[in-house]
Amino acid sequence: MPDAIALRSPIRDILKPKTVAIIGASRDPSKRGYRAIQALFNQGFAGTIVPINPKETEILGLPCYPNLAAVPHDIDTALVCTPARAAPAVIAECGEKGVKGAVLLAGGFGEASAEGAELEARAIEVAKRYGVRLIGPNTNGIFDAHTGLNLVGWPGIYKGGLGLLSQSGNVAMSMMTASIRTEQAGFTTFIGVGNESDISFDEYLRYFGDDTETRAVIVYAEGFENGAAFVRAAREVTAIKPVVLYKAGRTRQGEGAARSHSGSLAGDYAVGKGVMRQAGIVVVERSDEMFPVAEALSHNAGRAALRIGILSEGGGVISQAADALAERGLQIPLFEPATEAALKLIAPNASQLFNPADYGGATDPHPRYLAPCTRAILADPNIDALLSVGYVGGYQCRNDTDEIREAENQAACEMAAASKEFGKPIIVQNHYAEWNTEAMRIFREAGVVVVRSIEIAAACLAGIEQYNQVLLRKAQTTAVATPRPAAEALAIVAAVRADGRTSLLEPEALRLLAASGVTVPPFAVVSDAAELDRLPAALTGAPAAIKIVSKDILHKSDVGGVRLNLAGAAALAEGVAAMREAVAAHRPDAAIEGVLVTPMAPRGVEIILGVTTDPQYGKVMLFGLGGVFVEVLKDVAFRGLPLARADAEEMLGEIKGRAILDGVRGAAAVDREAIVALMLRLSVIALAHPEIAEIDLNPIIVSAAGATIADARILLG
Repeated sequence: MPDAIALRSPIRDILKPKTVAIIGASRDPSKRGYRAIQALFNQGFAGTIVPINPKETEILGLPCYPNLAAVPHDIDTALVCTPARAAPAVIAECGEKGVKGAVLLAGGFGEASAEGAELEARAIEVAKRYGVRLIGPNTNGIFDAHTGLNLVGWPGIYKGGLGLLSQSGNVAMSMMTASIRTEQAGFTTFIGVGNESDISFDEYLRYFGDDTETRAVIVYAEGFENGAAFVRAAREVTAIKPVVLYKAGRTRQGEGAARSHSGSLAGDYAVGKGVMRQAGIVVVERSDEMFPVAEALSHNAGRAALRIGILSEGGGVISQAADALAERGLQIPLFEPATEAALKLIAPNASQLFNPADYGGATDPHPRYLAPCTRAILADPNIDALLSVGYVGGYQCRNDTDEIREAENQAACEMAAASKEFGKPIIVQNHYAEWNTEAMRIFREAGVVVVRSIEIAAACLAGIEQYNQVLLRKAQTTAVATPRPAAEALAIVAAVRADGRTSLLEPEALRLLAASGVTVPPFAVVSDAAELDRLPAALTGAPAAIKIVSKDILHKSDVGGVRLNLAGAAALAEGVAAMREAVAAHRPDAAIEGVLVTPMAPRGVEIILGVTTDPQYGKVMLFGLGGVFVEVLKDVAFRGLPLARADAEEMLGEIKGRAILDGVRGAAAVDREAIVALMLRLSVIALAHPEIAEIDLNPIIVSAAGATIADARILLG
C-alpha cells in the first residue's frame, strides 16, 4: 500500500492525550464522571487522569481539583460530564487553561430544539475564541485502544487495526460486540461524532489517514455538515488505506430520522453513494457488513478478488454462494484443467471438482482435504481469491474428537499460510462461526476473516475487489485542468442574463451545446406555418417534431406544445397552427418566441443525462434510463465532477436496467462509447461554466448508430 499521509494530524494530541481531565468527576458509581475514571483504569490508560469537582478532594485514589485553573500541569483533553447549559462556561474555562480539546457528552443542543441550537452556537463561539477544539456535543465519547484511552465506558475493547467514526453510539457498540465475540479483530480509535459542531468528518478521516496503526476505517454517517470536504478527504485517505462507509438516511423516512437524531443534514442517498464510491470509499448496503468488510480489507487491501474459487463439502451452500457472488458482480471462472486434475488426486470420489468445487458427496467430508484443495485452487491463474463455505472451522463442533480437532487446526494453519504465499484472499463462511473454535481463532489471527453469512462473505470479497479497483484507478488518474468556455457559449449565457432569465430556451441550449463540441440534431425556429417553406429539405423531407419555444413555458407537453411524427410540408403546417392554438388556449399570457422544428430521432433506447448542483457535493452527473419513466423508476447513477472515463463507464454498469443497453428481444446493443463521450463532454461544459446550475438532456435516444439528443434544457444559477 502507499505511504501514509505525511502531515501529522492537528487533532492527534486530543485523540491520543497524555493528560485527561474529567470535568464533573464524581464519587457516585452511577454517574458518568465516576464511570469514566474507572474505565480509564480498567483499560490501562498510561497517561495522567485529573478529576475536576469543586466538592471533592479525592476520587478513586486520585487528587481532585476544584477547577482547571488549580491543576498544576497542562491538559490535552477534557471530558465534559456536566449538563448542556454549562457548556459555554466550561469551554471558556478550558480555553483559559489551554486545554487542546473538549469532548461534550451532553445532548440537548441543535439536535433537540431551537433553544438548543442557540446554546450550541454560543458554545462554538467560545471554543473558537479560545482555540479549543470540540468533539460533539451529543456524543458518547472517544477511545483509543492502543493508549488505553477509554472515554466511552465500554468494557473489553480489543486493540487492533480498525478505526471507527460513527454518528451513533448504538451502531458502534454493535461492532464492539462483534469484536469481543471474535476475540481478534480490534480497533485503534473510536470517535463519536455527535453533532459535528466543530471538528468535522473530514478532519477525523484525515486523522485516521495519518494514523499508522489504523489499517482500515469504518464510517457510519447520517449526514455531513460539509459533504464536499469529506469527499476531498476521502480521495486522499483512500489512496493509502480503505474506508468502508454505511450511510443512513437513505429513504425519506430515514432521512427525517437522521435529522431528528443528530441534527445533521442528510443529503440525497443516490447522489451521496455515487460521489462516495467515486472518491474511493467502499459503500456497503447493510449495516452488518461494515465490520466484516472493513476487517477483510484491513488484511487484503490492494489484492484482487474478482475471480472467485468456491470450495465446499455440500451442494446447497455452493448455489447460495454462486448467487451471492454474481449479485455483487464477481466472477466464478472455470478452473484450469491442471487444477481439476490436482483436485481429482486429492479427493477422487468428490461430487464436483470444477468451479465451484464440492469435495463432499461420495467422499466423507473431512478436514484432511481442506489444505491441499485450497493450495490447488489458489495456485490456479484463473483465480484471484477463495471463498470457503460450509463447515470449515466447525468440523470440531460436529465431531469433537482429538483426531478431527487436530486435523482441522492444522488445515487452518496451512490454508492461512497458502493465502499468504499466493497473495490471494480467503474468506471463510462457517455455519458455526459464533462458536469461535480453535480453528477459527487460527484463521482470524492469520488475517483470514470468518463469518456466519454467505451474503456477508460475498460482500467482503466484493469490498476487496472494489478497493483493488480504487487503487488501480488512482494510479492511472491524472490532474484535470479547468476547461475554458467557448466564446459563442459565453455570448449565449450573457444574452440570457441580459434578458433577465435563468432558463435557456431550447434553441439556445442546443446552440450552447453545439458551440461546446456536442453534436446536436439539425433544427430551426419559425414564427408560423408560412415560414416553413424556407426550411431545408433535411427538416421537412422526413418525419419531424415541433415544439413551442417560450420563456414562460417550462414543461411544453403539459400545454400541448409538442407534436411528433409530422411527415410532409402539409402536416407540418397543420401541426404548427394547431399547436399554437392549443398553447394559446392553455397559456394565453405566454410570450411565444416561435416553433422549433427538428427531425424525429431514430428509434432506440431512451436515456437521461444531466448535471445538477447538489447542496452538499457540488456539481454531479446523472445517468439513467430516460423519458417519462425516469421520475417513477429512479434507476439512475450519480458521480461528481470532473468526470473521468472510468467514472462514466462505471455509471453505465451501475443502473438496474443496464441489460437494456446490451439489446433485448433481438435489438442491437447501443453505442456505449457515444454515451461515454457525451458524458465527458457535459462534464467539461459544466466545469467551464460555473454559472450553469443544471443541464437536462431527456430523452437522449441511443442505438447502435450513436446518440441523438431529443430534448435539452439548461438552467443558470
